[in-house]
Amino acid sequence: MQQIKTMEPAQVDEVCRIGRQNFTHPWSEQDYMEHLKDDERIYLVAECEGDVAGSCVFFCSFETADLCNVTVDERCRRRGLAEALLREAFERCLDKGVEQVLLEVRESNVAAIGLYEKLGFAVISRRRGYYRDPQEDALIMQKHL
Repeated sequence: MQQIKTMEPAQVDEVCRIGRQNFTHPWSEQDYMEHLKDDERIYLVAECEGDVAGSCVFFCSFETADLCNVTVDERCRRRGLAEALLREAFERCLDKGVEQVLLEVRESNVAAIGLYEKLGFAVISRRRGYYRDPQEDALIMQKHL
């Protein structure tokens, strides 16, 4: 059984472990800890049978939120955890008065793009050479809440 909860400091080690599985340049423990209690940010974890199985981070600023990252442990994929994290984050964004969500995604990340499109995001622009290791363009996607 899965649960979506606010990230706690004690979970940051596991969140970072999962990030290292998924990102070339993952966030550090310090990156998480610096803003974990900031009211303008949404830090969520997905728990599966009591263990951290995924996370997402949104930065909210007035009517716009930026999806900074969403990641799921490779052992727990294809179970709807990323979608559950994002849907909960959207609800929390609405509570903060957010009207739209923006994100960047590697243009080769077909699985993520498919999920974002399923959730109502659309490509609005491209950032050339945004990612490194390997260098790649980012698609900028937007969703109206």
